[in-house]
Amino acid sequence: MEHSKETVVASSVSVAYLAAMSLASALYYDYNIVELLVCRPCVGSLTVKGKVKNVTCVAQQEAVAHRENPEVEMYICKTCNFKTKHKGSLKTHLLVHEENSDVEMYECETCHYKTKYKGNLKQHLLVHRENSELDMYECETCNFKTKYKGSLKTHLLVHEENSDVEIQNTKKNLKSHLLVHEENSDVEMYECEMCHYKTKRKGSLKHHLLVHRENSDVEMYECETCNFKTKHKENLKSHLLVHEENSDVEMYECETCHYKTKYKGNLKQHLLVHREKSEVEMYICETCHYKTKGKGNLKKHLLVHRENSEVEMYECETCHYKTKRKGDLKQHLVVHRGNSDIKMYECETCHFKTKRKISLKIHLLVHRENSDMKMYECETCHFKTKRKMSLKRHLLVHEENSDVEMYECETCHYKTKHKGNLKKHLLVHT
Repeated sequence: MEHSKETVVASSVSVAYLAAMSLASALYYDYNIVELLVCRPCVGSLTVKGKVKNVTCVAQQEAVAHRENPEVEMYICKTCNFKTKHKGSLKTHLLVHEENSDVEMYECETCHYKTKYKGNLKQHLLVHRENSELDMYECETCNFKTKYKGSLKTHLLVHEENSDVEIQNTKKNLKSHLLVHEENSDVEMYECEMCHYKTKRKGSLKHHLLVHRENSDVEMYECETCNFKTKHKENLKSHLLVHEENSDVEMYECETCHYKTKYKGNLKQHLLVHREKSEVEMYICETCHYKTKGKGNLKKHLLVHRENSEVEMYECETCHYKTKRKGDLKQHLVVHRGNSDIKMYECETCHFKTKRKISLKIHLLVHRENSDMKMYECETCHFKTKRKMSLKRHLLVHEENSDVEMYECETCHYKTKHKGNLKKHLLVHT
């Protein structure tokens, strides 16, 4: 006898469970039946294919999800504060406290990736498959597409107004965020064995460790338009925006001034410009008087106080230039390329042109009236400027030599507060 397919919509978990059980005989013969369990408390739905025992298990888990902790048995980790209503979740969590050498590792046969979690390996294997080989999850609103269902769910929030969706971080994301408010001494720190890097987040350490691996040992993500390549997939995504016209991508705009950017992170950083120092957390250098609104800026600054022998140096293969900052080396390399080989940034008002986009931005200030923009003013004298960096440079005039870092010539007695001045001076000895 042929059994018809049925759909069960449960108004509550208990009803879902009874309805599922009533279909047991049908499911025995036809495994293509799909039950849709609608969970009223969280206004979500779950589609389950397969035997009735799977549906029963889901129904029971839904029931546990909406019961208060005192009403159910909690599974507690004896090593940390983790606790859960689900025994399986505790088993998975316990692997966190196990050394890789003590547990079975799931390894990728294509690259060096390995993990304690079978699910993570499955997710990773998609990296090595071409988009044309599998079903892509596509956004119906824009051109976004991805191999990962979870990534599509996260992306869809971009098209929702905050007022239209309940803004909720996952439990994992919330835990990660809460670390921001914890002192380093109060939490477990993950430390790099090769350098001084340490972090509160295990994922951040994994990300950092790629710095110490040769490009030939890891999968590189390459741009099809230029020579850019990186060890980090997210860096490639960011880079690709360089080749997109502003009119073709979503722009993030400042509501206070004319600033706009392709990068959400850049807008967040820019917004600090419009906030008073008293309104934001300032990151202060413990060695000198430097302070900044940006945590990343402090990290870059701290390299000033470290000897070259203590940090990785980025060296130019064409000349003797070397620097502690990777970004500075990229900027320097432009010097060795002819104007015809690279994109030139040109001013539409005058004949100025440059190899660097940032230089054009700085130049454009020349053509704007002081009254049209924010001016940076010295609190000690009447000096004012359109450029923040010019004010920083000027402020050194009011500092005693003993209070600031001095740049000294190794050939003669010349010394200065300004690094640029030392570079100019060194030409005297060549």
